[in-house]
Amino acid sequence: MNHEKSIHSLDSETMLYRFVKWLHSQPELTRVVITAAIGTVLAWITYEVVYALNGLAARATTSWVIAFTIGIFRQHHLHRTLSFPAARLSYGDSLRREVLASITVIVASAGLNYALAVLVGLHHRLAWIACLVSVAMLEYALMKLFVFRSRRSQARQ
Repeated sequence: MNHEKSIHSLDSETMLYRFVKWLHSQPELTRVVITAAIGTVLAWITYEVVYALNGLAARATTSWVIAFTIGIFRQHHLHRTLSFPAARLSYGDSLRREVLASITVIVASAGLNYALAVLVGLHHRLAWIACLVSVAMLEYALMKLFVFRSRRSQARQ
């Protein structure tokens, strides 16, 4: 049975390796979009769990902020390993930049989420989708121009 389990594990690892290798061979925008899709599914699951457990006021907005904060670390790792594998910054430097960039996104999107869910009365899942869509381009620009842009590569250009 252990032998059978290790064979299945090896097949999964091989599939994952092939997927990552294939993804790294794609143009940057394709890598970013696929990584964002993976992250969106994980973000939705995180949001739903947080929302279900959240007893705070402005439940939709506080759930958005908590889930988004959790997602900073997950998305950074996904984008670092899948979207921008050739990043020259250390992991810690790019993570610090990600946290700084995310502060901007959290403030803007929390305000939007509050306006939609609390003031307008939009269903919390629709407010989540609206916030996600509305910050997507801002997040991409911040990743491309700030988070994963190394000073060494800028000096060479």
